[in-house]
Amino acid sequence: MDTFTHASQLRKLDTPIMLAAGFFDGVHKGHQEVLASTVRRAREVGGQAWALTFDCHPLAVLAPSKTPPLLSTKAERLDRLAALGMDGVLLLPFTRRLALLTPEAFVKWLCGEPAAPTPHMRLSEIRCGANWRFGRRAEGTPEMLASYGKAYGFNVVVVKYAEYQGAEISSTRIREAICNGRIEDAAAMLGHPYAVSGTVMRGHGRGRGIGFPTANIRTDAEVLPPVGVYATRTRVDGTPCASVTSFGRAPTFGASPTASPTLETHLLGYSGGEFYGRPVEVSFLRRLRGEQAFASPADLAAQIQHDIQAARRLF
Repeated sequence: MDTFTHASQLRKLDTPIMLAAGFFDGVHKGHQEVLASTVRRAREVGGQAWALTFDCHPLAVLAPSKTPPLLSTKAERLDRLAALGMDGVLLLPFTRRLALLTPEAFVKWLCGEPAAPTPHMRLSEIRCGANWRFGRRAEGTPEMLASYGKAYGFNVVVVKYAEYQGAEISSTRIREAICNGRIEDAAAMLGHPYAVSGTVMRGHGRGRGIGFPTANIRTDAEVLPPVGVYATRTRVDGTPCASVTSFGRAPTFGASPTASPTLETHLLGYSGGEFYGRPVEVSFLRRLRGEQAFASPADLAAQIQHDIQAARRLF
């Protein structure tokens, strides 16, 4: 999948371009409908399917204190877009200068001069959700985009939003589900289990000491579930492994209740040796229980064995 950072690069392509527009945080099922329909249309006409998105959330530039925590990093977004069959991504650096463009100026910046008589860009179609906005103060609507399309030679298709339990799927709903421990609801809206990436670091060795070695994971994920124990699937070097993951403060070992929780995962049946410093991805499948302080490490070990049995029933 190609990645461009300026519209002028896209305008050099000599093929019909079908463009899916959105920020695509989490690439949830609503996003997937926009993206998949763009790919299908591109294949029908022998063109290319591209996504138009930004390198950061617009609020990170315009109002940093109001920026929502993101479900995916930029790299994770790009990986998911590639997996959905996109030919390329126009990944625009979001700047104040870009934010000040009027909707019409933004379209002109994207397309070049209007298509009269020969298009400067073979942008054939833009697909988006009904709530997609663009231009200064988010004044541009899909209807406004369609009116500009008549001058610039592209069609606009508004893709019907996806629903879950009778309401529109959104990144906001998914964040709320994860933060409230409703892991399965989040997965239903995402179309896949919620996952976080990180790097394995050395820990205190407490898990190994009670017979259940864990990988301590440092993650930059902005959205994490409540403290507790989860059935998970951990991907190491591209290979998925069933796992049980604790996100908490190790109260059995006297950790401070105000300490930052840590992410530790125990791989079931893993025999690949130590993997400190290696990247991993943890997918949350189900919340098994909340965090508890046990009377002794032996009592904790007995509970972990129960957690493992409960997790195995899911695999």
